[in-house]
Parts: sequence; C-alpha cells; structure tokens
Amino acid sequence: MIRRTKDYILENKMINNHSTVLVALSGGADSVCLLLVLNEIKRQCADELDFALEAVHVEHGIRGAESREDARFASDLCERLNIPCHVHSVDVPQYAKSHGLGLEEAARILRYEAFEKEAARILRYEAFEKEVARILRYEAFEEEAGRYPCETANASDQKQGNSRQAVVAVAHHMEDNAETVLFQMLRGSGAKGLAGMHPVSVKNGVTYIRPLLSATRAQIEEYLKENGQAFVTDATNADTAYSRNKLRHDVFPLLLQINDRAIEHINESAGQLAVMNDFYEQQLKEACDSMVSKKEGRVILEISRFESLHPALKSGVARECIHLASGRLKDITSTHISALVKLAGQQSGRKINLPYGIIAEKSFGEVILCAGRCDDEKEEIHITQKELEALSATGEQKNIKLSADGSYVTLCIKDFNGKMDEIPKKPYTKWFDYDKMKKGFEIRTRKAGDYIIVDDEGHHKKLKQVFTGDKIPAQQRAGLWLIAHESLVHAIIGYRSGCSALVTPQTGKVLKITFYGGKQNGFFKEI
Repeated sequence: MIRRTKDYILENKMINNHSTVLVALSGGADSVCLLLVLNEIKRQCADELDFALEAVHVEHGIRGAESREDARFASDLCERLNIPCHVHSVDVPQYAKSHGLGLEEAARILRYEAFEKEAARILRYEAFEKEVARILRYEAFEEEAGRYPCETANASDQKQGNSRQAVVAVAHHMEDNAETVLFQMLRGSGAKGLAGMHPVSVKNGVTYIRPLLSATRAQIEEYLKENGQAFVTDATNADTAYSRNKLRHDVFPLLLQINDRAIEHINESAGQLAVMNDFYEQQLKEACDSMVSKKEGRVILEISRFESLHPALKSGVARECIHLASGRLKDITSTHISALVKLAGQQSGRKINLPYGIIAEKSFGEVILCAGRCDDEKEEIHITQKELEALSATGEQKNIKLSADGSYVTLCIKDFNGKMDEIPKKPYTKWFDYDKMKKGFEIRTRKAGDYIIVDDEGHHKKLKQVFTGDKIPAQQRAGLWLIAHESLVHAIIGYRSGCSALVTPQTGKVLKITFYGGKQNGFFKEI
C-alpha cells in the first residue's frame, strides 16, 4: 500500500516538496487509511517526498453525540501520531434549512469551506513569512483573510519541484470513482463527466489530491487490519435512501455478480476516457482560439472556420461561445448548444434566444452573441399602492397588456369569506392576501438576487434553486412572469406561489391576478 500510493503520488505530481498536505479526516476507514499511509510515506520517503502533514475534521452536527465522538476519535488519532488536527464544528441541518438544500449538499458545501479556510491559513502564513520575515499572531491571519490567493509558487520553483503548496488530500478510492462515473452516466453527462474523478483537481483556488484512487475498499480495510488500526463507522452509510449508498449496497453487488472485476474495469474505462478528453480539450482550445473572439461585450464566431469542424468540435465551440457570452454554464443544455450550431448554417438575420438574456444572431459570415432584449421581451410593470387602493375601493377589474403578442393580466380585489377550498388551483390564477400586497408589487421576469419564501417559518430559497427543484425547463426560465416586490418573489406564474402573501382563513381581502395569452420568450403557452 505504501509503495503503490507513493508511486501514484509521484506519477500524478500531486505533492511538491516543502508543501503542506491537509488530510480530510472523517474518522472512517478510507480517511484513516489515507492519514496512516501519508504519514508513513512522509517518514520513509523523505528523500523523494518532503512535506508537512496536518488533518482537518468537520463535525457536521447531524448525529449528535455520535458525531462529537467521531471528532474526538480524529483528534486522539492525530495526537497519537503527532499530527496537527483542526476540528471544524458546523450545523449542517440549520444550513440546509436556511438555504433550501438537502443534507448531503449542505454537508458538502460546509466541508469544502472548512478545507478552503485551512488551506488559506497555511498559504497566508507562508506569504506573510516571505513578505515580512516574521511570524504574526493567528488573529492577524484571520484579519487578513482573503488577502492572498490560494496559488502555488512561481513557475521556476515548480520546475524544480520545490514550490510551496497547501493541498487537501481526500480519501476517494476506486469504488468512489466508479460510483461517480455511474452517477454521471445516469445524468446523461458528456465525456468530461464520464471520465470520473481526477487524481488532482482545483476547486475555488484549492488543490485537491486523491492518493488512494488506485486502491480498492478491500485493500484499504486490509491495510487497517494489518496495522491494528480502528476506525469509526457512520450509520448513515448503510441508509439506502441516499443515492450513493444505494449504488454501493444494491447496484455494485449485482455488477460484481456479472463480472468480479466490474469496479476495476469502470475505473480503467474512465481513465482512458480522461486521456481522450484531454486531447479533445486541446483541440477545442485551438479551435476556439482560431475562430472565436470577444469585442465590446459581444462574442463573435467566424462561420467559415466553424463549418469545417468535426461535429464534436462544433458542439464544444458552441458551448464555449455561450459560456463566454453568459459567464456561466449552469442550465446550458444540449438543446441550446444544438440550436446555436444549427443557427450557424442558416441565413443571415436569423436569431435565437438563449438563457441569461443572451441573443445569438447570424450576420454575414458570423454568429454574434450578446446580452440584450428578446424581440418579445416583457416590460417590467409596476403596480403602485395608490392603484391598489383605487381597485379596492371600487371593486373593479384592471386589465394590463403585457406584450405585443396579445397576452394580458387582470387584477381585482374582493372580500374573502374564509373558505380555503374556494381558492383556485389553476397555475395562471393566483390569489394573495391583499394586506400583504397593498404596498405595491411588480410584474416582471427574473433578476439576479431573486428569492422566494418556501414555508411559514420564513425560510427562503434562491429562485434558481426553486427552478431546479421544480424541474422548470432551463430554456423557459428567463421568460417566466413573476409577481415580486423588489427581490422577494411572491409567485412564479405557471408554477408555484411563495409563502410571503398566501391567503389564510384570517384574510380579509384577496388580490386576484390572472394571466391570459400568448407567446412567452419563444415558448407558447395557453394561460
């Protein structure tokens, strides 16, 4: 185990000399094995790998006393090995609740935040030491948080293999990688996702290494057994309600019945695909450099060069164009990419609308992408307190034209009899408590920072989280009508209402808003 792991580290250039390796230590078998192996490599192979070793344990606050006992186990193990251990206590359930996330996602976010803080601490120390040649108090480090980026030393030092780093070592092994590959396959991922985990990766400026990626879970347990080393077992790892556990406990045994080397073969295939994907990425970069430019906020794609590309590269270049224009790739699907590729072969003057307000237009040998208004983009309509008071006094209905396509909205205010079963369930008719809306609101499409209240306790979610959770098609999101006040969204028309202005049995008056009509940002809906 020691020699194989050392060779794997050297082969993948995971650790530079004089670096600090932070082991993500949960206390489970995998992370305990990683800590022991790295400690032995540090002791036995100092002539080849000279590094400092520390550990980071994140106590998630999920399993109460059991979770705190895991933290004590990690601390005691590190104390016995004379390895500094940094324990971070976080409240995952509270974080998940306040941000509208699942426990798994919330735990992952908080873990990585802890790793980033520890990596930044080490790098700040080294940067300060180099700059002022003295040691500052830890409190001073905290005050200077974020001053120094999490970067390795300069290129000349790297060539000598002596650049200082702060890297985080995580204990992913072959089964973990196989799980990731299967997950990506089920999600319909492309070649990059199917390549699985990389031995070295960078996230938010922090380098993560996976020294045990060439080891199996059985080999890890055998090493611990040989060394008489105990470890903790998280009871939730047996709960098949979690997707990864279901793969591990239900799917993998079936695969191994078919082929007892199934896990190994999945990893081999992923590795081969990673190599091929690296080659593809090189070709893609060369293609983008030769035919894509950005000027004055516009992304310009040269058609003559584009049309001569292999279809796989066409898709990649189109994807990069959208990325350049929007600054993000989330919610960009194969449908958007295919539409852009198709546009390149059409006549000049044709346009398509893409997510995040991006318009792509074919124009005389070029496709130009820029942020702008869609031809049928909706105006922002403000309903004032004075207008609502007038409606309340008269009981009349107000009709408001929304766009040139014939769509419109009606507003009326009426007394409520307290009968909750009379509230309509139609997606394009919304009832609100008038007293909670009477200060005014807007009828508009989404903006950055929008959020919606999701329960009676006032917990909220970002609008994009709601879109994802409700499986609202990405290509429709930019054109959906919202009822909102500043960044607070009361309702997503066609879908859900928030809890900020819901009608209750105590409601005196209701504000009824109904949407009618036609075309919505390239999508037709009967409302």
